[in-house]
Amino acid sequence: MGLIDRILRKSRKTGVVPASAQTFDELLNSSRYVVVDFWGKRCPPCEAMEPIVERLAGEYDGRVLFLKVSVNSSPELAERCRVRSVPAFLFFENARLKGRRVGAMKYEHFKRWVDGLMEG
Repeated sequence: MGLIDRILRKSRKTGVVPASAQTFDELLNSSRYVVVDFWGKRCPPCEAMEPIVERLAGEYDGRVLFLKVSVNSSPELAERCRVRSVPAFLFFENARLKGRRVGAMKYEHFKRWVDGLMEG
């Protein structure tokens, strides 16, 4: 079993897959649609988004892969993706950036954003 398979298996409980600079590209290419949640330590809006991200990951299971990247642990990845503040959400389709949102949002707004990007 490869590293990515082990990571995906461990994340089944929340549906959100932890990613790092070492695993990001392979995970990004493992699904047609990917939402990346960039978060930071001591970030109340990031903490507020956690249950929303987990809920959406469960609802989109099998259709959208949700990744979680710590800007504290992977600053080079945040820089590469031009993340300047957290929480930041990047939506990829076929490994190409298609959308970006910065800041906390309500469940309904997040879901509408993802649905719109999947449709359009």
